[in-house]
Amino acid sequence: MSFKARRWVATALSVSLLIQMHIAANGYAAPLAKIAFTCAHEENLDICVMDANGGNVVKLTDDPERDDQPSWSPDGTRIAFRRNLVIHVMDSDGRNLMELIGGGKPAWSPDGGRIAYTGSGRQIWVMDDDGGNRIQLTDWGQNYSAAWSPDGVRIAFVTARRHGGPEIYAMDSDGNNEARITHDLKPKDNPSWSPDGQWIAYDESIGVLPSQIYVVETDGSGRTERLTDNAPAKWRPAWSPDGVTIAYVAWELNVSSTIDLMTTDGKHLKQLSEDGTYCDDPDWFYLKGWSVSPETNFVTIWGEIKTPASARR
Repeated sequence: MSFKARRWVATALSVSLLIQMHIAANGYAAPLAKIAFTCAHEENLDICVMDANGGNVVKLTDDPERDDQPSWSPDGTRIAFRRNLVIHVMDSDGRNLMELIGGGKPAWSPDGGRIAYTGSGRQIWVMDDDGGNRIQLTDWGQNYSAAWSPDGVRIAFVTARRHGGPEIYAMDSDGNNEARITHDLKPKDNPSWSPDGQWIAYDESIGVLPSQIYVVETDGSGRTERLTDNAPAKWRPAWSPDGVTIAYVAWELNVSSTIDLMTTDGKHLKQLSEDGTYCDDPDWFYLKGWSVSPETNFVTIWGEIKTPASARR
């Protein structure tokens, strides 16, 4: 079964169950889900969070330095992020800021004990969540944008080692057993695993064309499917923890950079942040057992996904 067919079935079942749960509860309860993201206020970049439906935006940092690349801890109590090329960690309410190490693109391990990041020499490193016990995992080429598999066993990353590329690779969490995932020699970035570990979403750019979002199977086959097309540019996919939706950035030059939401077959659902703003780097947190889908869109989603994707295109 293809990616789109499998995701359509999974999405239909998930949304159907959620609709029944919410109807049984006599209403639509607010989802216990949040998205952390980079936000611009008065030409300064900070870390913000919002509900999964785009509401209740809260700015967590207010510093003249550039704050970006947030990553939630699995329990939702802390956020790692980059401030002026240095990785920091803070509580999820913005308190108890702690500086860790120079680097970028922090990614919290699923067990909450380790953080992978792009560090010295533009290589992939891991460290304890307090900055200790730093270990370099890659040692040649340019390697960046680490992303943990849902079970914590593998780490996907981007590497530029040969002509063409950069390509998506994956390795064991100790740096062994590297395997190439994509093979078409087109520039890629920002891998994000599906919750079942079978797919990785990423963005890809080709010359002057706007970047778009693709998925690739993680079984080594290299089979890819394109989810988005046409302007505006789309990048930084972030798979929701329940596997139903993907948040991403929609960017239009001199217009805005917004956080948007789509189903996993590429169907646009909702723009979460406001027009005319700059937003980037979405990352999810949700309380397990609850949907991360916007509650105002449950019935809308069902109406859109009950028709197979092939019939809509």
